[in-house]
Order: sequence, then C-alpha cells, then structure tokens
Amino acid sequence: MSVFVDRKYLLLISPKLKLFTERKTDLYNFRCPICGDSQKDKNKCRGYIFKRKNNYFYRCHNCGASHNFYNFLERVQPSLLREYSIERFRDENPEPEKQSIDFTESKPVFKKSLKLKTIAELPDSHLARKYCLDRKIPEETLHNLYYAPDFKKFIEDLGIEKDKLVENDKRLVIPFFDKEKNLVALQGRTLTNSSMRYITVKMSDENSKFFGIDKIDENEKIYVVEGPIDSLFLDNAIATADSNLVRAGEVFDKSKIVLVFDNEPRNKEIVKILDKAIEDHYNVVIWPEMIDAKDINDMVLEGFTADEVKDIIIKNTFVNLRAKMEFINWKKV
Repeated sequence: MSVFVDRKYLLLISPKLKLFTERKTDLYNFRCPICGDSQKDKNKCRGYIFKRKNNYFYRCHNCGASHNFYNFLERVQPSLLREYSIERFRDENPEPEKQSIDFTESKPVFKKSLKLKTIAELPDSHLARKYCLDRKIPEETLHNLYYAPDFKKFIEDLGIEKDKLVENDKRLVIPFFDKEKNLVALQGRTLTNSSMRYITVKMSDENSKFFGIDKIDENEKIYVVEGPIDSLFLDNAIATADSNLVRAGEVFDKSKIVLVFDNEPRNKEIVKILDKAIEDHYNVVIWPEMIDAKDINDMVLEGFTADEVKDIIIKNTFVNLRAKMEFINWKKV
C-alpha cells in the first residue's frame, strides 16, 4: 500500500518534473527540482526516485539532496501534502494531516503547570511570539501556548525519553489538558526547518485528547475544529488535532456540539467523515462557495475578523436534510 500511494502521487506531480522518465520498475529519473540540476547541460538528469523496502526515496547526484517521499513532495508540491498524508498513513497513523511522531507512555503523567515560558511572556521580537503574531493568533490566547527552546529536553523532564528527537529543537508547545486540568497530551510545532512539523506526545491511551476541553462551558454550544490554533479564534471551542471530529460525540451530547471540518471538498477522507456525521445527525458547518481558505486561521490571514468567521459559521451550520443538500453542493469528489 505504501509504495502504491507514493507511486500515485509521484505520477501526479510528474508533469512538473523536467524530463521525467521511468528507467525501470520503481526507478524514476528527472532533472532535480531542488537545485535545478546541471546548468551546463540542460538534458542531464541527476534526480532519482527509487524504492527501498516498501517506500520511495529521492536522491540528487548533483546537489546531494536526499529525502523520503513525504519530504520530497513537501518541497515540490506542498498543496498535495495533506491529501497524500491522509492516504499514505491512514492505516499507520490516525492523525496523518499533522505529519507527526506520536509517542504514548504506558502510565499517565500529570502536570498542572509546564516549566516553560508562555508566548505571552516573550517579547515581540522572539522567534516563537513572532510566529504566533504572523499567524494572527489572538494575543489574549497566547498564555495558552508555550515555547520550548529544546523540545527533547522538555519532554525528557516530563519523564519521557525518546531517541528519535534531536537536541535544541525549538518548538511551539500546545498542551492538552483534561477537564481537571491535568496534562494528557501535547503537540510541539517546529519553529525551524524541521521536516517533522508536528510531534504529538500522549501520556496515556486511556485519555481522550481534546485541546481546550479544560476551558469550555458545557452548557453552551461547543465548536469542534481540527487544529488547536483554529480553536483559538472561536469562543467555547475545542480541537481534536485530527479530522475525526465526531469522536467529540463520545464525550458531549451531540445536540450541543457543532462540527467545523476544514474546508477541503476534494479531500476524500474528510468528505467521507463529514457525510457520516450528517447521517448521524450532527450539526455540521458546510462552508459556502465564497470561502476559498482551507481553515479558520487561513480565513483570518486572508482578512476575515474572528467575529466575521463566527458569523459565517453560525449562518452555515446545518443538520439532517438541509445539511445533506448543502454537502452535496460543497463536495468535489
């Protein structure tokens, strides 16, 4: 399955790869899209995609670039990355869109406070705060986010030791607390050029992982989104950190929640889950045609205010037959 998906997406991007040819089964050659290949000979092709075990890898014999297929796709066609991740890691990782390493401890580790500075405590010139401000994350929420100058050391201090992490890895830390404000999981979002954009650490499989669940009013309407950062733009919102928003229905009365999926009408996995959610009588948001942005943060970056986003969500929340009709018009697969 892994090679099949890699091959599928390689062929999808092949028109962008100059002088692309299939040398033999699972060996492809083309001009390196990273360095531009030889400048003296425009017909020389030193970039290769090849199979190793059950995966595709890229290697350029001109610039020395070496990537797994995921990282290669991220460099060449990042717009396909999310869809590829969902297909490629569907059976291996239930949270493919976050490009994450997912660590789980056998015993819960509870911490009511993190020994890190919050983003709110950092100066505007700081790398982590600048990242948040560039994404227009509301300043009043920055106390919910933290900065780890060395993510590996940080999680080791929590009692978690993993040899896959690198030292001095600067990350934005997004903590997940339970209703009693015990730490049950966290995400580290890279602030550098790390190929692993998100690293997710769960303290126990027994814990339900929802960002923001410790701050919501369960007597009010609860908005369920995919990304923790998206949730910061809405009042009374939680995030699942994956596309399986319906699992919120295992914790809350479904009549009290509104599922706000990312605006990806061509994403087969999201379309499938959203369709099932409608059949199960969830309140769902079907984004109007006027919205091109993929998610709430992108809408804000395009110029929408948080209040405007909330108004669009309220006006485009549907259930049952009306939801089905709007869904049919929205989906593109």
